[in-house]
Amino acid sequence: MNKFAVVTDSAADIPVDLAQKLDIRIVPLHVTFMGRDYRDGEDISTAGLLYLMRGAETLPQTSQPTPADFLEVYQQLYDEGYTQVLSIHLSRELSSTIESARAIAGRIPEGARLEVVDSCSATVAQGAMVLEAAVMAQHGATLDEALKRVEDIRASYSILFVPDTLDNLVKGGRATKMQGLVTSLLNIKIVAGLDSAGGIEVLHKAKGAKGAVSYIAKHVAKLVQERGAQVCYLLHTDAEPHVRAIEDALLRAGAKVRVLTDATIGPVIATHVGEGAFGIFCYPEALHSSELDGVSEYLTPEF
Repeated sequence: MNKFAVVTDSAADIPVDLAQKLDIRIVPLHVTFMGRDYRDGEDISTAGLLYLMRGAETLPQTSQPTPADFLEVYQQLYDEGYTQVLSIHLSRELSSTIESARAIAGRIPEGARLEVVDSCSATVAQGAMVLEAAVMAQHGATLDEALKRVEDIRASYSILFVPDTLDNLVKGGRATKMQGLVTSLLNIKIVAGLDSAGGIEVLHKAKGAKGAVSYIAKHVAKLVQERGAQVCYLLHTDAEPHVRAIEDALLRAGAKVRVLTDATIGPVIATHVGEGAFGIFCYPEALHSSELDGVSEYLTPEF
């Protein structure tokens, strides 16, 4: 048995089969749309959500798991014989999910250990921290060693994403109608990222998708200069031509990066960034486990 168990929430966008392979327990967030509740990643896929949202006047609502949802998962692990759990979650700046996990910290069995960690990230950035911890657990590392790896990735990762339009951010109250109108009329693409606390920040306003791709490639090339070789995931919601353009731009820039795979932005985050979003997530090659070189088998999206 692994020395410790790894838990996360569905915003990490880890497919069920990959989670099963690495013994990762996933607590789903919920997406409510047109009167129906869906468990993120279980009852609805990104492709299914995008289909439902096309032409919709309102956005789906997302909600975090309850403390009882987490307690059920933790208790099952303790019943299986685990005495240590590393639980890695969606940024507190984006959701109260982590608070639900922390709410039951005082109810774990005597002698057991529960570490609840804010990834200060989302989607595959959060997922990479979870995957690295899970691989370490399978190879006999201690919880403290895995926690250090997660903290190092959290301190050094970079994620950039580009919504096709601001329509969903306007509907969700994260951008004004005027901002949405102006960017649409001027063909401006917003390049956003996550700050050190995991909150959304606008990094650049580019002229069209081509300008956004150029900015991303320059950003990653600079990252390599400052922090050394990087491993990367390209991510999107049905925008493959744009991620291929990022890949080509990185090749032309000569940046020392290794693209592991394309990845799907899952339903919870896709609710806000909408269809046609694209971006990249990078972290230092030195913090990457070679056992994860084959993640393309699991993460490559289908739309």
